[in-house]
Amino acid sequence: MSEGGILIAGGYGVVGQRIAADLALDYQVIVAGRHLEQAKATAAAIGHGACGRELDVTSEASITAALQGVETVVSCIDQPQRRLLHATIWRGLRYTDITPHLVELGRGAAYDEIGAAARASGAHVVLGTGIVPGISNVIVRAIADSLGGADVIETSLVLSASDAAGPASFDYFLKELTMPFEVHVNGADHPAHAFSDPRVIEFPLPFGPRPAYLFPFSDQVLYPQTMGAQTALTRLAIEPATLSRLLAAAVRVGAARLVAQERVPQSLARRRPDRTLSGAARFALRVDVTHHGRSAHATLVGGAQADAAAAGASGTVRALMEGEIAEPGVWMPEQVIDPPRFFSHLIKHGLIVTLPAVDDRPRRASGARAPLNQEDRNHQ
Repeated sequence: MSEGGILIAGGYGVVGQRIAADLALDYQVIVAGRHLEQAKATAAAIGHGACGRELDVTSEASITAALQGVETVVSCIDQPQRRLLHATIWRGLRYTDITPHLVELGRGAAYDEIGAAARASGAHVVLGTGIVPGISNVIVRAIADSLGGADVIETSLVLSASDAAGPASFDYFLKELTMPFEVHVNGADHPAHAFSDPRVIEFPLPFGPRPAYLFPFSDQVLYPQTMGAQTALTRLAIEPATLSRLLAAAVRVGAARLVAQERVPQSLARRRPDRTLSGAARFALRVDVTHHGRSAHATLVGGAQADAAAAGASGTVRALMEGEIAEPGVWMPEQVIDPPRFFSHLIKHGLIVTLPAVDDRPRRASGARAPLNQEDRNHQ
């Protein structure tokens, strides 16, 4: 395969610009989006030979034109009907994204179908390369390697409401409040709701213990398939903690749809962040894995979400470009990304990675039962 350009869809966005600037140091980068002049201006500011290109992911003709001379695609935008993904697979290119929406894709026929298409065309696809999914998945692989497997996987993320940029933006979370989803607990799927079933999570400093709530992050969807997990749960806490409690209360009384209206999220976003936090940390990630009674956890601490998501994406692209993913197909990061090399890339970009700490004491998984539904709560 000849080394063509790396096209970054949404390359002039908050995260896309950071990915483009990182990769342009070593590769030919094409900043792409619906507004050509903005793409060109961003490319010019990045330098290193970067160029701009028009791309409308709702138009087959625009996608075809934009993919000329391209060997790798990075998507930083939502894709209605996933036209860009399918076009990339059909052409046998490399592909990754930071917005995979795996909750919609699921573990069924749709996922199997794109995997078969990628293997047939020779495409190398890695889905989900931001923070969660993305960095969290590689951490899961590292912990599972230290334990010899993964029966229970629990991912918990705490974010500052003042950091509203990037793929994990506060607006995005508000939109997810009304999304029905399922969690996989003890080998079975159970219905769940965002901001329900809180657990106190011991996050790394400067955050410390915080209640975190169930949330439909996409990395949980495929762990039963990729890691053989019997339980896979993802949780979210927002700082200040009063915001988390308010959102949880809105869901509990059935008012989540009101929170999604324009005026309410704006008032929430104007609340001041928790001033007890110190330093520049604005998010922290904790991943817990249990296997055969042994448990271990690892953590990640960083400043802006956008910087961390970009570091995760650019690290994955470099793995794709350097041939680290040898077999064609559709993969999740935990299946194909080498943890030590990936973590070195994150540390180079200013993230604090604490690698697995194994605890041989028996541990009760915090999510080892199905979340309570409303009827269950009424009987307690």
